[in-house]
Amino acid sequence: MSFSLRRARMTGAALAALALTAFLGAVPAQAHDALASSNPADGQTITTNPGKVSITLSQAPDTKLPGSNIIKVTAPDGHVVSTGDITVDGATLSIDADIDHPGKHTVDWRAVSADGHPIEGTFSFTYAGAEDEATAAPATPATSASPAATTPSAAASAEDQANTEQTTQSGSDTTGLLIGAVAVIVVLAGVVIYLLARRKKADPTD
Repeated sequence: MSFSLRRARMTGAALAALALTAFLGAVPAQAHDALASSNPADGQTITTNPGKVSITLSQAPDTKLPGSNIIKVTAPDGHVVSTGDITVDGATLSIDADIDHPGKHTVDWRAVSADGHPIEGTFSFTYAGAEDEATAAPATPATSASPAATTPSAAASAEDQANTEQTTQSGSDTTGLLIGAVAVIVVLAGVVIYLLARRKKADPTD
């Protein structure tokens, strides 16, 4: 009985030690910060230059070591458009970036979480503003000028169409008159033939 009790106590102590070890091992992992959001967001298409790019972590980063927090924004042609030092406001890190190249931009970031563990990641966004404005700008004057430029042509086309319709109508009227005249002549010829036939039948001496 005493042996069983001692064995049970040893087993319980071993299980408690294993549970404590697992808990202590999990605590540092849970303490690491993570990316909560970004501006622009991953996969977003923007049409105006935001002037800066920022990331927000789940906790405020460790800023004790200069240069440990990094945000690099790369344009579609491969050159870096982010400049200056990173500013930290609570859990948000920002850097100035002149976004003026249409296309997909890549953001590489690195930060030191509150527990001193470095974390990093990558996301991208697309800038379409400059391309749209460049495409739309020359179209506006051409569109506004087009009515004045095409008005004489439109009037000439309308006049030509009216003349064509009038000529067609005149031709149709002439054709109708000719058909009517021929019909009258045929009828008159038929009447004359009929009268001559009756006359000949009535006067056998002819």
